[in-house]
Amino acid sequence: MRIATRFHILAALPLLAVPTALSAQTQTAQAPAGAAAAAAVAAAPARPAGSAPAGYLLGPDDQLKISIFGQPDLSTETRIKADGTVLLALVGPVDAKGKTTSQLASDIAASYAGGGYLTKPSVSVEVSDYVSRSVTVLGNVPQAGNYPLDRNYTVASMLAKAGGATTAGANAVILTPADGSGAVRISLTDMSAGAGRPLQAGDILFVPPAEKVYVYGQVQQPGAFSYVAGQTFRQALALAGGPTLAGSTRSIKVKRGGQEVQAKLDDPVKPEDVLIIREKLF
Repeated sequence: MRIATRFHILAALPLLAVPTALSAQTQTAQAPAGAAAAAAVAAAPARPAGSAPAGYLLGPDDQLKISIFGQPDLSTETRIKADGTVLLALVGPVDAKGKTTSQLASDIAASYAGGGYLTKPSVSVEVSDYVSRSVTVLGNVPQAGNYPLDRNYTVASMLAKAGGATTAGANAVILTPADGSGAVRISLTDMSAGAGRPLQAGDILFVPPAEKVYVYGQVQQPGAFSYVAGQTFRQALALAGGPTLAGSTRSIKVKRGGQEVQAKLDDPVKPEDVLIIREKLF
């Protein structure tokens, strides 16, 4: 009676469908082991579909780690080929380009289940190397290079990832969008002016050299000083040590773009302005 009952239970358990291409050792595995593996795959909870952001779309040369729960021989780490596919054991090429990691995981699971290789497989896909979707950061930053869009980045957050502008860099960045809409200059001191703008794959960020303000004439320390947005001529004069005893602040001279313009000490400075403090008239 006990033998018949045990046989009845084993016969009722689901078996893994094993392809003829598998080794003879796999084909001759005992029925209880095969049934236990199938039950484990079917009962396994769904895993997260990788660490990529929800909206990240896969592309050629992205490196993927594909894990199939309970099937280490079928799990693999591979790059997406130029044609947008990944090559997997037993099922062959599976389209990956333009899909999220969760979509690709679902398609892989469907391929193994539809081919009769696994029952209710649990598949996870993680991106271990982002290549197809990146942003280039150049210019006066500590760590220039290509940065993957492994999450949602803004102009400011991507620049921060590259180390921010160096002391020789301007407090602004030039964004060249990948959509060809034309380069735009963005001040990093005003988030509403574009520093919070989301980046897209293929965008280029360039931090130019720091802009200067020049102060000459009757001042203590004439020379070039870094431009700061919102700076006034009075503040620029302070950077030069203030006027000498012979200098007059009643009438200042400002050259802008090769022309002399009318300005007062509390007027805002523009990049590359030249402030000249004249001598007092006794």
